[in-house]
Amino acid sequence: MTKSPSPNMPEYSAGNYCTSFIDLLGQRDALRGQGLLPIIRSEADDRAFQKILRNTVGPILQLQRDIDAIVNAAVANPNSPLRTSLTEEERVVYDEMRLKRVKTQYWSDGFIRFVCLGDQAVKCPLNGITEIFQFSGLFCLLGLARRHPVRGAIDMAWGVELPVSGLYGPVISNAYELESKVAQYPRIVVGQRVVDFLEARLADTSDDPFTRANHVWAGLCRGMLFKDVDGCWIVHYLGEAFQFSVTHTNHRFYHDKARAFVVDQLDTHRKAKNDKLASRYGQLLNYFDAHPSSTI
Repeated sequence: MTKSPSPNMPEYSAGNYCTSFIDLLGQRDALRGQGLLPIIRSEADDRAFQKILRNTVGPILQLQRDIDAIVNAAVANPNSPLRTSLTEEERVVYDEMRLKRVKTQYWSDGFIRFVCLGDQAVKCPLNGITEIFQFSGLFCLLGLARRHPVRGAIDMAWGVELPVSGLYGPVISNAYELESKVAQYPRIVVGQRVVDFLEARLADTSDDPFTRANHVWAGLCRGMLFKDVDGCWIVHYLGEAFQFSVTHTNHRFYHDKARAFVVDQLDTHRKAKNDKLASRYGQLLNYFDAHPSSTI
């Protein structure tokens, strides 16, 4: 963390962060043409407006419920069989290894998940980064399976946690630029700084337990990376490493449901002669077909 040294200026503190920026797609189209609340004069009017709410607000509420459910599921079990088998001294080291502080920040039809890399209490920042990889990839696959696709990006840069509005700085703007300009269709693009960070941790051969743990998590993240046809690194949510650590026996179900939606979207955009979206969903279908569903 850094602070402004000048006595004549207010002090600011900044740190390096890893952030995922996730955006729910299709909301602009769903809201197009809406204005003031309609006048409800009958049950038919109410049903019509409820349908609009289900198609606009509904996906966002579902997204937020999913976040809560997955975050709660990711909380480490303090009474896990492994932990209870350790000595008191070993448990101290184990708890320090497992400690992570991944935060969620909402806005409109999306959210970010982030970790501070300079948090002195967190000995293994790769634990939090691994959760960001897993979380982002799962939301991309889950969004396709539920027919409410998302796209996103993961990047690293400095940022500042403001007391009211939350994380701010180039870590947000850089991730947003990757999401909005590079991702283009439902996938999670990973910035080169993140890849370099993982490679540096994999190259660290120090023998202390925290470095070894960081090395393991960096390897897991590296295994969840895939270089797409355009040269971009993406979270490989159809790969074996992701299936092993995230989707498990549910992988085939999510894969096949998601692929069916991709095929449907490709057909829809081709019929509408929307070459841009047809091309993007065509690329996405190629990704699915290159990595067919299987059970590990």
